[in-house]
Amino acid sequence: IKKMPVLVLDDLGTESATPWAKEKLYQLMNYRYNARLPTIITSSQSINEIDARLKTRMMDGNVCAFWNLEAPSFKGTKESNQEKKGFRKRSPKK
Repeated sequence: IKKMPVLVLDDLGTESATPWAKEKLYQLMNYRYNARLPTIITSSQSINEIDARLKTRMMDGNVCAFWNLEAPSFKGTKESNQEKKGFRKRSPKK
């Protein structure tokens, strides 16, 4: 995946990753950073919560563009999603 024309890392978060996984993610990001390959990253974490080594790559304004998009969760509750789809909660049969 390191040489893909475009890579999307959705919901990046390394808080529960093993040290081995964190190192592999850094190696991937570092390779793509040095090769100037486009990488799109989404995360619910603030930039201050991102691993420091990844953050240095992501915040390099000469190579990267950083956008902070704040939006509520798209999932909502199970009930609200069912209502949007036309499903209504039924009363139990007596």
